[in-house]
Amino acid sequence: MKITAKKTAPGVYSISFDDTEVALEGSDLKSLLIQITRLLSPASELAKSGENRRKEFIRHIKNANDVALQKFLLVADHEDVLILLKVAEDDKALLKKFYGNMSERSRKICTEDLVYKYQDGVSAAQVTAIIGRLGAIAKDLENEGTLVYENVVRQ
Repeated sequence: MKITAKKTAPGVYSISFDDTEVALEGSDLKSLLIQITRLLSPASELAKSGENRRKEFIRHIKNANDVALQKFLLVADHEDVLILLKVAEDDKALLKKFYGNMSERSRKICTEDLVYKYQDGVSAAQVTAIIGRLGAIAKDLENEGTLVYENVVRQ
């Protein structure tokens, strides 16, 4: 496909796609450029990739056996676990799985910390970082044979 762009008059531009020509005002062309840049930017792809990694990690960790999850909770940083629980606060199955594998005291500390520490939410950068760290811990536990997943199915 041959694509060309040219200025046809003050504040008016022409974009041609093969035999089809579209005239745009400067503000419309700027809007189109911004939309195209957002679609093609690496940050956009990274955000999608990060979101997919988060969903995939949560899907897997929900299916970890109880002993493995208890070991995971012992090894993982408390703040990282809190952020994971905050991000997945609408995922009742994950919360039930995690809280069911915590002591009464740990469960109480987590629920209180979630109310006060992350009441304003967490940034995408924090989520990406903790998923990386928790994913590395999970991988280490998998490699040593401690972390085993049960009934993992594609969503």
